[in-house]
Amino acid sequence: MDIGGAGPGAAGGPEAIRKAGLLKTLGPASVDLGDVEVEPLDVSLEIVRGPDPESRRPEWPLIRNVCATLGEQVESIVAAGHLPIVLGGDHALAVGSMAGVARAFRESGRPVPGLIWFDAHGDLNTPDTSPSGNPHGMPAAALLGYGVPPFDDVIGSHGYFDRARTAFVGCRDLDDGETTRFNDAGPHLFDGAVFRHETPEDLADRILHQVAPDGAPFALSFDIDVLDPVYAPGVNLPVNDGLDPDTVRRVLRRFAEHGGMIALDVVEVDPTSDLQGITAELAVEFAGIATGAPIMPA
Repeated sequence: MDIGGAGPGAAGGPEAIRKAGLLKTLGPASVDLGDVEVEPLDVSLEIVRGPDPESRRPEWPLIRNVCATLGEQVESIVAAGHLPIVLGGDHALAVGSMAGVARAFRESGRPVPGLIWFDAHGDLNTPDTSPSGNPHGMPAAALLGYGVPPFDDVIGSHGYFDRARTAFVGCRDLDDGETTRFNDAGPHLFDGAVFRHETPEDLADRILHQVAPDGAPFALSFDIDVLDPVYAPGVNLPVNDGLDPDTVRRVLRRFAEHGGMIALDVVEVDPTSDLQGITAELAVEFAGIATGAPIMPA
């Protein structure tokens, strides 16, 4: 899916990540359930970029359908005790994947997991605050209950996350309406600047202390554009001054040592902008590290 973004390309992300060797990296216990069907957008429709407080853009119904289907599938996977890895595609899909995680926990009587959001952007806009109106800039706001009407009924009353146990990591391109969301009570911001003053391991420990203390479970939604585009050019909206791959590896290893990750998104890989598949290869590597997959022989 790439109809929630600023342009085409990310729809090829899942195929590119598969071709880069995801199943081999994850090992023989992994199962590929295939793609969620995305209805094509009528090419005759004009997508007008810009504020859309009435949520009238024609792609909304299609994105809602994808997220509703994906949410049901992820909820059943989590309820069965398995770890879903959702490939994308633009980040709007996280409304489905992450809401499915939260619902599975709440409906079984367990506390909702923490949420860690790696991204160059905050994805904390609502239709009222978004300068672009792009739906892929709103999934985190929807999941934290800030009010994104096209997504709210897809999430349902049990699909929301606790702002106090949510961390945004590597964000460096925040709109005015997004910056006001962060405070000491949560959600918590660990922007790119903090990585210049602390080791990745110390930062990972601080993030986990906020989101998943004492081994509590957490979900990770990972947008590959959190990396600097020098390392990961295959993205739709590159932002300079991003994280380097080694820093991300070290943070994800710490997360894996914690052992509480119960769901993973890997999104916004755009193979049309990539160079020799290096961005997809990083996505595969990071998925392997985050899940604690054993290193497979070449």
